[in-house]
Amino acid sequence: MQAYLANPSSYERHVAQAANLGVVTSDALASWNAPDLELEPGQAPRVFEEVVQLLKGNPSDAELRRALGSLRAACNADYEQACVFLKEQVRLAVKVEGEEVRPKKREPRFSHAQYALAIIGCRLDVDGRLRDCQVIENGPDHEAEHIIAQLSAHRYTPWMLAGHPMSRPYTASFNLNFGGPQDPDLSTELKLEWARKRVGWSPTSTSAWTNLAAQLAVHAPDHPHYPRVLARAYVLAPEDWWIATEMAWQRVQAGQHSNALMALRPAIRRTSLGKHPNPYVLETAAAAHFGLNQCTEALAEQRKAVEMLPAEWLASERERFQRKLQDYQSACAPPAPTTL
Repeated sequence: MQAYLANPSSYERHVAQAANLGVVTSDALASWNAPDLELEPGQAPRVFEEVVQLLKGNPSDAELRRALGSLRAACNADYEQACVFLKEQVRLAVKVEGEEVRPKKREPRFSHAQYALAIIGCRLDVDGRLRDCQVIENGPDHEAEHIIAQLSAHRYTPWMLAGHPMSRPYTASFNLNFGGPQDPDLSTELKLEWARKRVGWSPTSTSAWTNLAAQLAVHAPDHPHYPRVLARAYVLAPEDWWIATEMAWQRVQAGQHSNALMALRPAIRRTSLGKHPNPYVLETAAAAHFGLNQCTEALAEQRKAVEMLPAEWLASERERFQRKLQDYQSACAPPAPTTL
């Protein structure tokens, strides 16, 4: 953790030094999304080809949502063609009309005891309008309804999958700490207190639970509630690379190596695609493979982890990574031939 805190670009450094809002997802519309799909590597090529054929026709909106889920599952199963297809054929929505959202009041909201935050979840339809907006978090001043009224006047280009417009969940967070510093600072104790209050105010909010998990990981990693909080955050945000890696590491420590690799899939995919390149993702994968006696995979992942360590990383942490690689090399070396 100290190596992460020393890295100015790390997520942990951000949690420690700034106002962290957590992972904002479309949790308010979870029942509207296509169900999660998990594929084994051998299943991914067939599923990918079925999606490609579907997209050559005139699929319905529901079929497009299922197709997107299938593509993501195939990519998570390390099928490179699916990952490339997602990168090239998904076009995100862009706002083309509408004023900046403004809260009702203009006096500062930061009380030096907590932050002010609102999170809204809507459906972005193919006509570029936001509908069926729901309040995920309302904050202490109940600004959400005022914000929703302003969002209804916005217009966007729709989400596109291989040239097909499709409806998608749309979630936005609004940091209402105006009239002062952009990210006013709280003491560690108040950050933890605010994080706990958020999950009490909004127990279904992905953002609240992932924030609490991150705050505990950075400021109180040995807290007895951390495993339970992390598990809840993982249920709500299994695709988030940081949450997935933390959950996988917990599973490795518990000897659940296959489950650890399953949790790591999204994080490994993002690392291999150059998104959030992270040696700790690969270190965790190496430990899981080693626990399954998969020496070839463990050595490959740990070597990549060592190579990926930034030059400015702490020397002690670099040495730890290299020692672990040497441990794997020793344990995986073939036994010396016996002499008669």
